Amino acid sequence: KNVALLLGAIIALAVYARQQRVGLRQLGGVLGPPLETAGVIILITAAGGAYGAMIKNAGVGDSVRALADGGAVSYVLLAWLLAAVVRVAQGSATVAMITASSIMLSIAGPTGFGVHIFYIYVAVGYGATILSWMNDSGFWVIGRLGGLTEGETLRSWTVLLTVISVVGLVQALIASAIWPNLWF
Repeated sequence: KNVALLLGAIIALAVYARQQRVGLRQLGGVLGPPLETAGVIILITAAGGAYGAMIKNAGVGDSVRALADGGAVSYVLLAWLLAAVVRVAQGSATVAMITASSIMLSIAGPTGFGVHIFYIYVAVGYGATILSWMNDSGFWVIGRLGGLTEGETLRSWTVLLTVISVVGLVQALIASAIWPNLWF
């Protein structure tokens, strides 16, 4: 796949250079800014992945399991909260979903959650979308490709994702209360 991507990039550059009638030096000037933007996004994503691995290795799952065993807790709310906390602290929605899902599965035990596992995963997904900000590569992709400043991206993209996350949590809580075992 890497060779195919490299060949595709070379062919695309050759076609662009031929159509625009530009030389290698001019082509380098055209490629500079997009490569700089991609480099920043890749750096933030890689740092977020490393941070997510550290959270998982730090034993956060054991602490959450001890907290959940202590009393009556809504596992749907707990799943959302775990994903949201990891997302805000670390930035990556993907890492937040993987981390929160693995922690929640370690909590389940033989008795399960009292609701269908679907609601747990929905809550994790919605929790992982909350509060996209400057440690999220998606924040930079939306901001840079949309031509937005950091402030504009925070006021639009971040607010939108936070509203989606909270509304999704409310929907998951209501649905899990009405149809806890998903009989349909």
